[in-house]
Amino acid sequence: MDSLLIRPASLNDIDGIREVAVETWNSTYETIYPEHFIATYLTHAYAKSSLEQSITLDEAQSSRKFLVSEWEGEIVGFGQLSEPDEGVSELTRLYILKEHQRKRIGKQLLNELIRQNPLIKEFYAWCERENGIGTLFYKSNGFVYTEEKEEVLFDYRTMMAKYVKRI
Repeated sequence: MDSLLIRPASLNDIDGIREVAVETWNSTYETIYPEHFIATYLTHAYAKSSLEQSITLDEAQSSRKFLVSEWEGEIVGFGQLSEPDEGVSELTRLYILKEHQRKRIGKQLLNELIRQNPLIKEFYAWCERENGIGTLFYKSNGFVYTEEKEEVLFDYRTMMAKYVKRI
């Protein structure tokens, strides 16, 4: 994959990250969540100020936990880990544009997050139970299902499945 570049996110990437978030959330969750819930979630989770804060904090760290994937100069995906607690970190975001899925970009992004954070011994991700794409990705990349929980976001109930990967 000569055209793939995985690198730390920068403030200049915010528009590209937001575009990927909107496109992937709409294509992934259109049959799972109502349209108003998706729009509300995206407005809050991917607000420019929130991404600015997240990237600025990340830039101050030696181990980078917010990475973007570029394909031929265009941002096609991103991933982010939480700050580790006793060697355990949450994979809070991992999204790849639909037309670039199944090209091993997500796997390479995951591997780069692991490589850049050698103190992490385990990480986990919460995935909507009905998200077949996400579930398949986690299982095929060595994550193990451990539990489920109901979560209420913006007055909407979701069922989240937890996947854990030990390194």
